[in-house]
Formats: sequence, structure tokens, C-alpha cells
Amino acid sequence: MKSRRSLEALALLALLLLLSSSQAQGQDIQCRTSGKADIVLLVDGSWSVGRFNFRIIRNFIADIVSPFNIGPDNVQIALSQYSGDTRTEWHLNSHPTKESLLQAVNGLPFKGGNTMTGLALRFILGNNFQPGVGMRPDARKIAVLITDGKSQDEVVFSSQSLRDSGVELYAVGVKQADNKELELIASDPDEVHMYHVRDFSFLADIVHSLRVNLCNSVKGSDTELAPPTNLVTSEVTHHSFRVSWTAPELPVKMYRVTYAEVAGGPTMELLVDGNVTTTVLENLSSLTEYVVNVYAVVDEVSSEPLKGTQTTLPAPKNLSVSDETSSSMKVSWEVEDGATEYLLLYRSINGSEPRLDKVVSVAGDVTETQLVELTPNTEYSILLLALQDETPMVTKKGRGLTRPVWGKQTHKRIIT
Repeated sequence: MKSRRSLEALALLALLLLLSSSQAQGQDIQCRTSGKADIVLLVDGSWSVGRFNFRIIRNFIADIVSPFNIGPDNVQIALSQYSGDTRTEWHLNSHPTKESLLQAVNGLPFKGGNTMTGLALRFILGNNFQPGVGMRPDARKIAVLITDGKSQDEVVFSSQSLRDSGVELYAVGVKQADNKELELIASDPDEVHMYHVRDFSFLADIVHSLRVNLCNSVKGSDTELAPPTNLVTSEVTHHSFRVSWTAPELPVKMYRVTYAEVAGGPTMELLVDGNVTTTVLENLSSLTEYVVNVYAVVDEVSSEPLKGTQTTLPAPKNLSVSDETSSSMKVSWEVEDGATEYLLLYRSINGSEPRLDKVVSVAGDVTETQLVELTPNTEYSILLLALQDETPMVTKKGRGLTRPVWGKQTHKRIIT
């Protein structure tokens, strides 16, 4: 008959093989992120855990840290063990590579003692989350508590002090750990940050979930979406303008474009597909300054906005078309202060000839011109653009109709 000691050894061997198999299957699972995080593992090493179960804890720790990119520019992991008192096994900056970190985990000794969780929580805040031992100001701060029992001291204020310092708290309870106490310690929501298993042998069942949630916490430092850049406005008219931007480095699902009058008023919104980096804002008020914000959006999370402003052109004034013949018409307009040049763009809109844009340029002190070589009995759309040193000032629109060949009657129309 086998002794109790040999039965325990066989059970431990089988459990370690199971955990090793689980770890081997998960080796290809990596937390792919460039985020920085400083993680402190706080491990219960009290007598109630026991040496046998502490070996399982070591394998559990190795399994949950293995997906991370360990290094001074990525994820750093410290570990403190507690019982009646707390000691640092290694600091955040002690192991700059995954290999050295896993070696330290494998050699983690069992401490023994009582269960003073509150004291331990205060200890890691004052001793592990410190710049002098590797904590970085631009890294996420995360603590993971692993315990098998109810604390023998106060934990509410101790855990709150950590959260108030920006530490995200996970709580993993085994066997006699108190659920209410774990909830008080863990950050919200509990479904993400709190775990409780009936026995140490069931720790393998929560490895995957805990790794995913920890990875998401680490990604918090780089999933804050980068905004689009280089806002450019163009094609400005009295009622619209085009907005264009440069996409961020990472792909986005869509862009959210909001715009409103600077002077106040309702905010309008457009959604633009993530593969498109331009849109036209329409139905705007003339001679009005608008503020535009462009957000990158992924999974309903928005980036900081890319901001810009643009003022629409004044509303077009009257454009007069007169002296129409079968092949010409006169176009006149009111003078625009500051104009250095006028461009007239015109094209047929109901004739048989190709609808090609034609352009006439006149000096800024001229307020009329003759359009010639037109097609008889054809309507033309006319756009007058007033420029000041090549910058658009005002647009004016109108239409003119040439006469049939047999008619020489002239008339004058005012197009508004």
C-alpha cells in the first residue's frame, strides 16, 4: 500500500504535467501590444497555502506572465510575498527579460506565516510602486493579488489607497478566500477583476480569462486611439466646404466628423467609413466660421479630436446676363472690394456640344465681359469667382440662354 506522501507526490506530478501541458498550449498566445505596464504580483505565502499548493501557484504565475513582452520599454513585473509581514522577492526593474523573469518565478521560495492582506497591499504601494525601483510615469499600474483565505486585517482602505494612486487591482481567491473581501479589493467591474476557484487545482481553468483581461489592461496604454492628423479644408463655397485629413497609423472602423458654428448653435455630425479620409460639409450658412472635429473610432471608442476651423464665403450677389444673341452674351456684376481678378467659368447645360468648362479671366477693376463663340439656342451655367491674390473671396452664379439663329431679339435677365 502506498504511503500518503507518495500519493501526494503522484498527485503533484499529475497536476504539474497538466499545468505544463496547459502552458505549452498557450505559448503561442501572446499579448501583442506596445503598451507599457508595471505589474506587481502580490502572493499569499501563508501556512494555509502550504508548500504543495505553492508549487502550483508558481506554475500559475508562470502561465499568466508568459504572454507578455517583458522589458524596460514594455511590461515589467515585480513580485512580493506576504504572510504576517511582506517581503519583496524582486522589483519591477529586476528582470529585463522574460527568461530571467521565468527563472525567478521557478525559484520563488515559500514564506509561511499568517494572512495580513491589508498590510501587504499597503506594502506594495509604498515599496513596489515607486520610481526608484522601476515604476515608470507613462506605464499602466496593475496589481494582482493571489490569496487562499480571509485577511486577518483591514483591506478596504488599503485597497482604496492603491486605486486612488491609479493602480488597477485584480484579486484571485482560492478555497477559503472571502468573496465579499475580494470584491472590495478588486477594481470594477468584478466580472473582469475578481476570480475565485474552489481549489488550487482549478487555477488552470482561469488562466486564459485572466491573461486576456490582463492583456487588455496593459493595452490600455496604447489603445487610446491616435487621432487623425493634418486637417485640410478646400472647395470652399458660401454653403459648403470639403474637409480632408491623414489617417492614423493603425486602422480605424470609421471617422466621426462634428461641426458647429463658432458663435454657437447645434452640433452636426457625419460618420465616414474608415477607409475614407475626406468629406464635404453642406447646407452651411454663408460668411460663417465653423469649428470642425474629426475623431477616429474603433469599437465605439473615439480618439481625441483633430480640430480646425473654416469660414464659408459670402452669399453670391446678383449676376446679370444680357445682350444675348445666337453666339454671345454679356455678363456683368457688382464690384467686389479687394478683388484682384475675376474668373468666369461657363458650360452648356442643354446643348448637343460636349459640356466642357470654359474659363475667362478679367482684371479686378472690370465688372463685365462678353462670352463669345457660343452655341445657338443653348442654355449656359455661369460661375463668377472673385479672387484676391489667388484666394477665393466670393462666388456668383447665373444662367444665360443664347437665341436661335433666326432671332435677334435681346433681353435682360437678373439671376439670383
